[in-house]
Amino acid sequence: MFELTNLLINLNFPKNTSRKNVLQEGDKTYTGFVLGYIRLMYGWGQKWGWTVQLSNKTYEQKYNEIYQLSKDLASEHIPDFNYSTIQYNKNYKIAKHKDKRNAGISYIIGFGDYEGGELLIYFDGRDKDPTAVDIKNKFYTFDGTKYYHEVADFTGNRISLVYYNIIHDKDIKKEDVVNASTVIDFIVDEPEEIIADNQILQPPDPKQLCIENYVIAIPTYQRYNELYNKTLPTLLNASVSPEKIYIFVANEEEYMLYKSKIPVDWYKEIIIGKKGIRNQRKFISKYFEEGKCICSFDDDVEAILCKSSGDKLHKVNNIDRLIVNNFNLLEKTVEFEGIHLWGFYPTPNALWMKDSYLTTDLRSIIGVVHGYINRHDEELYPNELSETKEDLEQSILFYKKDGGILRFNNLSFKTKFNAPGGLGQDRFERNKIAQEYICETYPQFCKKKFRKNGTPEIHLFKNPKINLV
Repeated sequence: MFELTNLLINLNFPKNTSRKNVLQEGDKTYTGFVLGYIRLMYGWGQKWGWTVQLSNKTYEQKYNEIYQLSKDLASEHIPDFNYSTIQYNKNYKIAKHKDKRNAGISYIIGFGDYEGGELLIYFDGRDKDPTAVDIKNKFYTFDGTKYYHEVADFTGNRISLVYYNIIHDKDIKKEDVVNASTVIDFIVDEPEEIIADNQILQPPDPKQLCIENYVIAIPTYQRYNELYNKTLPTLLNASVSPEKIYIFVANEEEYMLYKSKIPVDWYKEIIIGKKGIRNQRKFISKYFEEGKCICSFDDDVEAILCKSSGDKLHKVNNIDRLIVNNFNLLEKTVEFEGIHLWGFYPTPNALWMKDSYLTTDLRSIIGVVHGYINRHDEELYPNELSETKEDLEQSILFYKKDGGILRFNNLSFKTKFNAPGGLGQDRFERNKIAQEYICETYPQFCKKKFRKNGTPEIHLFKNPKINLV
């Protein structure tokens, strides 16, 4: 027990944005993680034929040692209890809640030099007086699915381990699995034509929109025509509310041009930010509060595409719902806890899109369309030297910080790279500067590569060794 306690006391616990039901009012994160089996969100795990699997952290060396010692502790003190999962919490006063997704009873134990911190269980009802249970250095069992419970005030270092079970018989039965193609039927068009004409805008009925905590941020420079003809129709014709759309321009002159060209009911606000995509993205992050779900769109996106069956691409016709699902995956699925960035496959070619449905290793998250849970963290902002490849440096920075980035390899986008405006068309020298800076700064994450015509590019290593911040 001493060895396990010492490891946990000295471990820098990750901040977790999932399990919102345990957060105190006003908090957006707590310090904790889970080892063992986790339940995938409905629909997302069906691709593989099961709904539960081991969490990523269970395989990591520093967590694996903790996992083994935790299992040894259970074998010694609660040998007859069958559990699938262990939740670890550190120095957080868990709010009153029930464990809705668990199956049956749990065992809990507390470690550390803390005082107070009893487990408060509301056996007689949510609003009745609770029973205070001392769990310091000893196991206690109760059914958290039936009774509300929380943590009492404490001082000092308090760590708790909760052993529980999420496994039901149906979780591993193939016949209970929904075919993955049915999961995406609601977001794709099935006609043979991939891209529909978006020139006639039909704003959606606001009453039918899914109102969720995300915003669309569009950085743009000298491309109001592209924005008018491409990205805005793409979003508004696919159920995205104008109330979610924020357009970020470089200066007052640009502001007046965009205000004169873009219908006022197509967006929430036009904001004067900074010139340069790297500076603008940093400004956007600082503009919105921490914890905000931000989906960034370039100004010339003509469609979001999905490989739903065979080797054909179909246009996503409900981008609002797609974005909500993507952020819910980050926030509500334990498997992806701690990951803050998601993106799509970089090339809309169905024949190439044959990789795993979802991946969390280091792959390029192209800036054209991506989403992230906002943090005001200087370590996540690319350097000005990587301007033309700032999205690749951003991919590295998020991976380095979180231990993973989420990419949907069955989703992509239609756009025109290196178009006039924006970063401009003559990028060779700037690409070379960006390549040299990134590869010299992050040699453990990437290396130089070149196209046949000599264009500088960057090759990312999928599974680099890292020390999480």
